Amino acid sequence: MSQARDSILFEGRPDWPMWVILTVFGVIVIGLAVSSGANYTSVVVAQSGVTIVHTASPAFDGTYPNGSLSPSGSLNVTLSLRVNNPSARTLHLQLLAFGAWIEDGPAEAGLNEARRLSDGRLPNPGGDRYFYQLFSESTEVSEERVPAAGNASYDFTYLLSGAINPSRFNALRNITDYWLSTDGAVSADRWVSWVRVQLVIDGVPPASSPTSAPYLRTIGRIEREEGLNLAR
Repeated sequence: MSQARDSILFEGRPDWPMWVILTVFGVIVIGLAVSSGANYTSVVVAQSGVTIVHTASPAFDGTYPNGSLSPSGSLNVTLSLRVNNPSARTLHLQLLAFGAWIEDGPAEAGLNEARRLSDGRLPNPGGDRYFYQLFSESTEVSEERVPAAGNASYDFTYLLSGAINPSRFNALRNITDYWLSTDGAVSADRWVSWVRVQLVIDGVPPASSPTSAPYLRTIGRIEREEGLNLAR
């Protein structure tokens, strides 16, 4: 009786097992496609949505009572960097480049022609402004990760003194002395800074061949920059 019932149930559908296999296979393919699409979307969001914000805070150490830098003094610049990550991917900070300039008052006043020729120039309706570069750094870094759908903040310190770079430090002393004698202080608008970061997207393998298409070699990295780069 059971055999008869099974015969009636499958009568006319000799391909039923094949349909089951094809259905299961189709579900698997769709699942993989959805997962792949979600992964690709998360990379696209990371590539397009990640932003950075930076501030560079200069501070002088070792000054005379009038504020002038002593020969044994130094300039400390604290770079505060914030990375905002709207994507579902974790990011890793890999490379950091930083530049900082101070407005070169003596060069603008015609007191240092050699420096004026090498300074960064910023066009201005009231006359071009010239900036002397104090820092030009690029280094690999290893910091805490930037979480998915979150942000991370980092602080880096840059130091300039006579022992580190006598030429740049002497130029800095000359420039700050000029602003102290003309303005009474080195105001915040006398400084310009720029930062570039390279981030690695977690879970995106690098291209396995140097002949891979350019987008495959860069899809796992994000580059961002903010500020004014007067070295260009």
